[in-house]
Amino acid sequence: MRPQKTIAIMPHTGKPLALAVATKAAELLEKYGAKVLIPKEDATAGDMLKYASETALDAADLIIVVGGDGSILKASQDARVKKIPLLGINTGHIGFLTEIEVDEVEKYAKAIAEGNYSIEERLLIRTIVSSKRANCEGPFYCLNDAVLSRGAAARLIYFDVFVDDSFVGQYPADGMLVATPTGSTAYSLSAGGPLVDPDVSCMLLTPVCPHMLSARPIVVGVQHRFSIRVNESDGEVLLSVDGVLKASLKKGDELLVEAASERLMFAKLNVRTFYDVLRGRFQVSRNPNTPEN
Repeated sequence: MRPQKTIAIMPHTGKPLALAVATKAAELLEKYGAKVLIPKEDATAGDMLKYASETALDAADLIIVVGGDGSILKASQDARVKKIPLLGINTGHIGFLTEIEVDEVEKYAKAIAEGNYSIEERLLIRTIVSSKRANCEGPFYCLNDAVLSRGAAARLIYFDVFVDDSFVGQYPADGMLVATPTGSTAYSLSAGGPLVDPDVSCMLLTPVCPHMLSARPIVVGVQHRFSIRVNESDGEVLLSVDGVLKASLKKGDELLVEAASERLMFAKLNVRTFYDVLRGRFQVSRNPNTPEN
């Protein structure tokens, strides 16, 4: 017999659809032999209460996130620390990080309950804020990106960028971001960065609204490290990690960025490839096998 799987479900508590889908998923997974737990703070009402547990994430073999990409990013912090794979059910708008859609829950519940999925590892970025004025802040870990951006009063910021000990150049810009391949489809893409297959081991440096024609995104291998120094700014520079504000920098402060030694695990049902998701979410091209109307 297969050992019983313990599955923690983390729904987006602010979305009625996510709560309903989480309840349905819990019932189906339990039906197929899994032990289902929901963190006590997420088990808000109704049938979810019977799954409430204060130790859900400590006992889990798998975390199912019901929501969108933001919910996945939030859950990734717990998943990283506890070394538990994630699987997302999309109730958001884009859902690039999620594995299945709401109407596929019943179809794949048995496979999930029995552990019939593969594990895909994703690169994480580790960041530290270095300052001569105070102690270093961090490390902060991110699945998507680390972003330096203007505070409320700041204007154009001048960033000095280094790869290892080599000076790359100075960038006058609204901000700078470093992204993983996973994050290449998020803010980096909007800022003009390239799309990168998540199987590629690299980091992306993308300037945000640079005030120079020659500024282009840079892709480096994970054996290297970025250093981004605030050379000039008339206000504070904010550091956001996966969309969460973590620190502020001033003139002379540096953001040190490197690939983390650990990886984040995703449970994959092989429902669709990266390129299927890319085409479906961003509609980058028509399927050449689809006849014209």
